[in-house]
Amino acid sequence: MSCVVVVDYGAGNLRSIAGAVRKLGFDVEVSSRPEDVREAPAIILPGVGAAGKAMEALRALGLAEALRSIIGEGKPFLGICLGLQILFEFTEEG
Repeated sequence: MSCVVVVDYGAGNLRSIAGAVRKLGFDVEVSSRPEDVREAPAIILPGVGAAGKAMEALRALGLAEALRSIIGEGKPFLGICLGLQILFEFTEEG
């Protein structure tokens, strides 16, 4: 398993984030598999767009529950832009 998993749910600047993390010296895996997220020692959740659509995609892929679980465990997590905003319980965006 890679040191950092960048979550791919169909939105976000995955390539530039993965490239930046690699440049810092970490191994990176871009994945949309919930089991990869659960097993990862560190997670990055990028995002662009609307919160409602992002949550729909995360739920459809089974990633919403995986992310909730790893955050609850206290694993290192970085939400970028929308990836941080969708941690709120409610947004006026949907």
